[in-house]
Amino acid sequence: EIDMITSVYAHILDEDRKINAQKFESAFYANPNLRAVRPPEEPKEPAPATLDLEALVEQLRQSPELANTLAALLSTAPGGR
Repeated sequence: EIDMITSVYAHILDEDRKINAQKFESAFYANPNLRAVRPPEEPKEPAPATLDLEALVEQLRQSPELANTLAALLSTAPGGR
């Protein structure tokens, strides 16, 4: 009984291997000129955001509420005074 099960499953696995080999072969030989094939481009990292200190100071001058919020955040931050 075990031999029967083994032979049945071995036959199924052999068929799957044949199908996979055919798929691989057709995909591998689909483009015989590999000199024209280029690797995929890596995504470019975005440029780091620049901080415009003058604009930030101007916003803090125009909005005392924003300045107070920033001061409160800085005082509660680790290393804050």
